[in-house]
Amino acid sequence: MPAAAHAQAAAPAPDYMRATTPLAGAFELEGYPKSKLRQIKYRGKVLRPLNAYEFIYVKALGPTQGGQPILLAVSDEFMGVGTILIAVQNDTPLARVLSPTVDMRDPDMGFAQPGRQDLLLFTAGSRALVTSTGQVLWFEHLRPKEYVHSIPLLVSVAPDNRHGALLLDNEIRLSGADEGPYASVPFTKAMQSKAFKAAWDQSYAQAKEALDEGKRIDQRRLYANMKAEWVNRNFQWQEGKDGWQLIGQGLKPVALPIQTRQGR
Repeated sequence: MPAAAHAQAAAPAPDYMRATTPLAGAFELEGYPKSKLRQIKYRGKVLRPLNAYEFIYVKALGPTQGGQPILLAVSDEFMGVGTILIAVQNDTPLARVLSPTVDMRDPDMGFAQPGRQDLLLFTAGSRALVTSTGQVLWFEHLRPKEYVHSIPLLVSVAPDNRHGALLLDNEIRLSGADEGPYASVPFTKAMQSKAFKAAWDQSYAQAKEALDEGKRIDQRRLYANMKAEWVNRNFQWQEGKDGWQLIGQGLKPVALPIQTRQGR
């Protein structure tokens, strides 16, 4: 048989050989064809952002930084750090954690804030991502020298992306990116228990249904997302002389005492 015939009938590369595919810009993905796990490469070198080694999901968001695309990535469960954002600065890829959840079966891809499809809430990490710019938002819930037992849950971000609402056990605390906490909405524990009961029942039912089907979802994160959705459906941001305020359910924010430099 002619040699040319042999060349045409050549078999594809075996599955045990790693393959590299372009992603975007100077980024590439490398992994075995039949595996979901991929390594991220930048200019031909393997990255280990925040010591994470392999990823189950990597996507270029669209915006760029440093002339390179900004990536959203989810690590695997071994040496994993959760959901991260990778952006290039001075030709060096840097990573920030969006969610500490490490779960290959139900990865945390964020929750779109109602009315704002360009903003993803990561309730598990109490952070938000503006997908159109790649900006990561975080808001302080504590005032200087204050101790609050409850774990904050970032449930809403104002239209200016400079103010956020954090759900605590006995209130919704409003915080600015520059000034920190500045107001409190008296959304008490009793009010929250009544308001979120349907969300708890629904999250439990969905988690049980998934388990019966041999799947798994993170009920705690689902419940947190449902609470954020409820807050955004029942409260609205309004800008006034006192800045951005969250109004709803007949409740109005109460300004927190201003901290002087000496008090800090």
